[in-house]
Amino acid sequence: MVVVFLSIYLTQHLGYGIREAGYVLGCFGAGALLGGFLGGKLTDRFSYYPIMLWSLILNGVVLIFLQFIQDFWVMCGIIFLLSAISDIFRPANAVAIARYSSPEKRTRSISLYRMSINLGWTIAPALGGLLVALGWHWLFVADGITCILAAVLLWIFIAPKPAPASAEPAIDSIPVIAAPKISPYRDRTFLLFPLLSILNAIIFMQFIWTVPIFFKETYHWDEHTIGLVAAVNGLIIFLVEMPLIYRVEGRRSRLQFVRMGLVLYTLSFLAFLLPPGGMITALLFVIALSIGEMFVMPFSTNFVFDYATKGSAGSYMGAYTISYSLANIIAPLLGTQIIAHWGYTTNWFFICCLAVLSWIGFWVLERKTGG
Repeated sequence: MVVVFLSIYLTQHLGYGIREAGYVLGCFGAGALLGGFLGGKLTDRFSYYPIMLWSLILNGVVLIFLQFIQDFWVMCGIIFLLSAISDIFRPANAVAIARYSSPEKRTRSISLYRMSINLGWTIAPALGGLLVALGWHWLFVADGITCILAAVLLWIFIAPKPAPASAEPAIDSIPVIAAPKISPYRDRTFLLFPLLSILNAIIFMQFIWTVPIFFKETYHWDEHTIGLVAAVNGLIIFLVEMPLIYRVEGRRSRLQFVRMGLVLYTLSFLAFLLPPGGMITALLFVIALSIGEMFVMPFSTNFVFDYATKGSAGSYMGAYTISYSLANIIAPLLGTQIIAHWGYTTNWFFICCLAVLSWIGFWVLERKTGG
């Protein structure tokens, strides 16, 4: 709930300028960078289960505390800490998905997981908009409590699953890496993938960081309306992604699907450059972005799983998570600075150019790896 409204909270409630808000949001990305790196290392060392559990608990505590912060520098520090704790969860969670699913069903397992996430994303912005109407502090309290509740449910209902004797996770489809436990940071072919994923994430994260401000300042919508529009993204993915993945998986390579998603990303931001504007444009944007996300996210994640070597899945997922963490630094800083200097139209045009560049890069990578 908090992430959806964080840029609005900083600019409208605390009175930060758009540049100052961009710096705070950049700290969110910097914390995610540290969290992604630590999450991969800690998962390989201690296993996924305790990492997930403590990340959820600590994340909830920090979210509840965040409502009391107003000073700019303290806010930067707390947002950095919040993001680091949150992103430690991601590599551990990705390894858990692989542990509980067979290799041939892994993409569908990822989609099932994303379906649950997007059901939450459908509820959270709409509910968050209502909570803001009651008072901003309720937003932080509710988000913190749900994180702690998730940890309790994990502890009660899900038992740790031992690693299979043969592999963690089982890898069977892309025999690019021969050496066991090779570091992803020394694998030159693989490193092109997280570099391109940074571009992907910069594009997508405008939806989180700059698009809500655009809706607020250009369309003059209240938080509840912005939350409802954001919830459409989660609703579409919840309803469509699982059956879509089931029908299309295996018909093309993973990276071909990622490139299809990038085309839809481009079309989504092009909608802001064309009339009529308002709710029609916003819905066209959300629909195209959501369908693109359904191709980009699960197939990207499964590409990393299949590329990882025995015993180093956490490190490979950590490298992938770090790419999104770096984008979380770049996306708000880049977007807000472009908007502050040249306006929203320039930012949307620039994002479209990044999508085209990323599409070309994934085409090159597909030629190198077979996708």
